[in-house]
Amino acid sequence: MLSGHRSHQIGLDADIWLRPGRALNLTTEDRETIGSPSVVTANRLDINDHWTPAHVEILKVAASDPAVARIFVNAAIKRRLCETREPGDTDWLRKVRPWWGHDSHFHVRLRCPEGSGCVEQQQPPEGDGCDETLAWWFTDEALNPPPPAPGDVPPELTLADLPGACRAVLDSE
Repeated sequence: MLSGHRSHQIGLDADIWLRPGRALNLTTEDRETIGSPSVVTANRLDINDHWTPAHVEILKVAASDPAVARIFVNAAIKRRLCETREPGDTDWLRKVRPWWGHDSHFHVRLRCPEGSGCVEQQQPPEGDGCDETLAWWFTDEALNPPPPAPGDVPPELTLADLPGACRAVLDSE
């Protein structure tokens, strides 16, 4: 991801594009500039034509993995998953939670590895998350939050900010 999310710096978070799976024989330059299309409409209330049944399957597989603590998606994606869920097969939906900005990718947060010393975050609330808490994400308050105060925004990370060991991996071929 080009955005340098801070939460990814501890190694328990990954972003996975909602880009269609195709053989991508990309050049180094292509890999640095390619993106993933949004699967959410411009008004953020629904999904668009980029959404496919394969998106549901990859989210279900990821959320069903015991190593995964939680998955963040745009609220419109969560709502579509809720609308199309099969009765009796919703345990995996508990891990899929709405969060701002996840319209072209989903964010996977892994559980702490055993013996790592990291602190496990709280479990998601009980249930599949397809209740009134999901409805809040479609209110004006959620769709149009006030901008953060200037001091509340952490600086954007760049490749130069990475630890030396990470830089060495990126520089290797």
